[in-house]
Amino acid sequence: MKRALLLTVFTTLSFIQPALSGIVIKTTLTIGRKSNNCSGFGICSISSSSSYTEGAINGIITVDEEGGNMTICIDKEDIEKVQPDKANYFDNKSTVVFAEDYSFPNEINIAAKVRNPIVIRKGEYSLTYKNGKYYIELLL
Repeated sequence: MKRALLLTVFTTLSFIQPALSGIVIKTTLTIGRKSNNCSGFGICSISSSSSYTEGAINGIITVDEEGGNMTICIDKEDIEKVQPDKANYFDNKSTVVFAEDYSFPNEINIAAKVRNPIVIRKGEYSLTYKNGKYYIELLL
């Protein structure tokens, strides 16, 4: 009976909050194409952060090198406050398009403990919205 109860609790919790797989890195970022003086859509700059930074777009990167994927999670409220002109790239969208490759800085690669540097390749990627956050799904 005890096992059945624990199994029920763990199963219920897994539906409420799915387990994160891989390495989780807190970040602050600027949305925009680096080559275009941060205009348009892309990642203009990103850095690791130890905590929430007021006045910045805060995000979380989850890197699962073994599974070959990465997720970028960005707070909708931060986009609306810090870079409101970028909200149109997210609102009511199911994909985002990176117009150019973006190589992550060394500090992110070190934190992610990856064998090869992380690069977002030019292309279209899945975008989902849940609980005030946008999730961009990428392949490594």
